[in-house]
Amino acid sequence: MPRRKKHSSVTPEDTRDWLKKAVHSAPRPLPAGFFPRILEQSVQEGFLREELLNALDEWLNYGYCRIIDPITQDIEITPEGESFFY
Repeated sequence: MPRRKKHSSVTPEDTRDWLKKAVHSAPRPLPAGFFPRILEQSVQEGFLREELLNALDEWLNYGYCRIIDPITQDIEITPEGESFFY
């Protein structure tokens, strides 16, 4: 079983950085269904789901991605997001 980080030691900035790196290292273009797996992996790493979704909200507001499945929170990267993530 993977070791979890302590929630108190993880800052929102740590969460955003980890999530951005995970998307950056994912296959391009981001395959459908891949982002929910990234979210699940990040929770297993000890990141708070609320902070992950806050980072996703920021990306949506900046136009870096759009939600393609609101139930699973799957996304696709927009052209603006291409320059942000890659």
